[in-house]
Amino acid sequence: MKIFLTCLLALALLLGMPSSAFAFKVPIHEEITREVFEDFQVVVEGETFKFTDYAIDQIVKANKDTDDLPNQFNTEMHFDGEDFSGGSNRVMFLKERTITKVTDPQDPQGTSARNDLGTALHTVQDFYAHSNWVELGHSSSDINTKIGREVFSGADKNTATCPNDPGILGGAGLTELTSGYFTFIGVVPSCDVPEGKCRHGVPIVCPDGLNKDDNSRPGFPTARALAVKATEDFLNQIFSDSRMDGNVDAIKLLMRIRN
Repeated sequence: MKIFLTCLLALALLLGMPSSAFAFKVPIHEEITREVFEDFQVVVEGETFKFTDYAIDQIVKANKDTDDLPNQFNTEMHFDGEDFSGGSNRVMFLKERTITKVTDPQDPQGTSARNDLGTALHTVQDFYAHSNWVELGHSSSDINTKIGREVFSGADKNTATCPNDPGILGGAGLTELTSGYFTFIGVVPSCDVPEGKCRHGVPIVCPDGLNKDDNSRPGFPTARALAVKATEDFLNQIFSDSRMDGNVDAIKLLMRIRN
């Protein structure tokens, strides 16, 4: 009975947490996205194009929905559990799909493209909140330029990155790219991680870990600044693509400009 009650309590805690418990808190994802999009513009032959409020709202919602509870278990969506290959593959795939959907004259899909863009940006932003990129000494302007451009990996699965304490970087974690793990026993959050690896950190249950999801966490200001710059970079990747560059129809479709 004691075990049963403990499980119920843990489940209640989990369900009571915001779905963003394991990522940049949703308001911060929204702040980052709106901050970038409200200033972002594309100029073609002297004409300036900006995302409409409707388009920004839709992209923000798609970003937020990436933190829905079922998605918390998907490591590639959040660069969790050292899934750098999965996360970087995901971002490249969604970038390509976003571009394809607005440049296909036979089947233009602006709404779907914006959804892809929003969820891709969530993953881009989470890289800085969930990895040790900041701890590796990268400044607020030193983004990982591989994101969106190539597949990359981090420390080997058998390499200890938090050898002495899952909440404290050490060993290869001070020199190689890593990110935190969080595990569940059924639906119950667990503080256990693979041997020698780092913990992401779970509110209330085991808060120590690598995440920089809010301003209570060490390294948060730098991680947030990097996420802003990386969001800008990802947009520039899309609009500088040869299929998008100067393509007014595609630009207006993605930005939902209807005149």
